[in-house]
Amino acid sequence: MSTTSPRPMPEGGLRPLSPREGMQRLKALSCAATGLSKRWRLALTAAALLLCLPLSACLEEETIGLSYQAVNHTDQWVSSFLINGEGGVINVPPQGGGGATTCCVTLPRRWNPDMKVTIKWQGGGKWLTDADGKEVIRDGRQVLVEDPWIERTVPVPEYTAQDLGHFTVHFMPNNQVQVKVSVLYPWHKDYLPAYPKQGASQP
Repeated sequence: MSTTSPRPMPEGGLRPLSPREGMQRLKALSCAATGLSKRWRLALTAAALLLCLPLSACLEEETIGLSYQAVNHTDQWVSSFLINGEGGVINVPPQGGGGATTCCVTLPRRWNPDMKVTIKWQGGGKWLTDADGKEVIRDGRQVLVEDPWIERTVPVPEYTAQDLGHFTVHFMPNNQVQVKVSVLYPWHKDYLPAYPKQGASQP
């Protein structure tokens, strides 16, 4: 369930127009122009357009929030990842994942060919070893050496209104990444890329 609240009034008593309000003003001024001379009709039409242009309120893009998940097609854990700088610690097992979703990423309802997304992620790390290859123990514990962060900016493949189910990040071999918007879950027989087989364990 969603609710709509009035926009706050900035200093000076003016506030930005919503798209609906902008269209209402445009219609009102268009009606007022009926019966006037051509010069006045053009002036009122220009004024109506200026109500929208400063804040682009009439051109606001409709968006939707989708839950997101990740599938790991590699043999290494992904300990955390970010989508356009947002996210957190989400462990994605090797050759698996996709079993849970997190809220949310915001996408335009209409796809456009210039859409890109930046994915930044960190592997599960490795246990510190000595010159002989033996694991180093400090204070009775193994020492984990964190992996460096990796970042890729990739295009968002085309989607339709019927695809707006969830947003999936696919971690591929050789530090590559893909994303997909779909109503299908990654293990569905018609989903691509195909769901991986279970693999290695976390260090």
